[in-house]
Amino acid sequence: MRLFRTSTLKKSALAAASAALAVTGLLAGAGAAQAAGPGGAQNIRGVDPGNTDVMLDRLCGQESSLTGVYGALNVDTGEFKTQDEYLRDVVGLWVPAGPWELFRGWCGYAQASTWSVKGEPVRTSEWTGNHGTTEDKVTFVSGYSTKTFAKKSVGASISLSLAKSIFSGTLGGSAGYEWGWEKTSSFERRSEKSIPPCTQVATTWTPYQRVVRVNPVFYVEDYQWNKGDGDVTAHTWRGRDASWKTIYSYGYYIDGISDKLLPSGQPDGREDKWQESLDPKSCAK
Repeated sequence: MRLFRTSTLKKSALAAASAALAVTGLLAGAGAAQAAGPGGAQNIRGVDPGNTDVMLDRLCGQESSLTGVYGALNVDTGEFKTQDEYLRDVVGLWVPAGPWELFRGWCGYAQASTWSVKGEPVRTSEWTGNHGTTEDKVTFVSGYSTKTFAKKSVGASISLSLAKSIFSGTLGGSAGYEWGWEKTSSFERRSEKSIPPCTQVATTWTPYQRVVRVNPVFYVEDYQWNKGDGDVTAHTWRGRDASWKTIYSYGYYIDGISDKLLPSGQPDGREDKWQESLDPKSCAK
């Protein structure tokens, strides 16, 4: 299981955090109430209050500082606030207050699954009509270039820079040539098609695509609360056991979608003929 992480840390800090994430993957499940998810993370969706999908999206959508990203959770209402919102709306100091619990850590992106799909057909040639009374044959020139994009399950559209940081590389399973992320490939081909009387014809291309799904995960450095008897700091999510060092929310994921490539480097897919009837009034009798 791959885990991809972006931050502004120096290389040494990145290495240390990556090692910690690897250890977390080994520890996850020991004494836990549920099986570990991507990157050894524990699922908080349906376990903790509030919309945890949106919470993690907002938490990890912040620009990371040298000490990580920060968040606050109201465990009574499920409301989430960033550090700036908490300091503005709740307490002017970064300390837990009442039902508000505070946390700091790092966001990463753990590969959850990958699969193949058929993309939507696209027209790859001009329409050519036959207004006569007998079948015609025409040589069509069609062209196509591969597509790459990413989408999130919640929140606004994903930025191109973040998508590149997550999906660039050799993802997509054992057949590395299939994953065409940012590997632009195109073709132009000629093919003869028959056109029945009073119809128009164009060529279409149905791309075969690869989807790589990642779950954003949060690695906990500090978690604080105060139930009236002083501040308490733990180093797992809400002070749970060691398997809760890294968390994710099952309904929050990012999909990278890319046209597949053949071993030759050409786009993988299927060409078809798209045929439509013309207005009989425009055709010969």
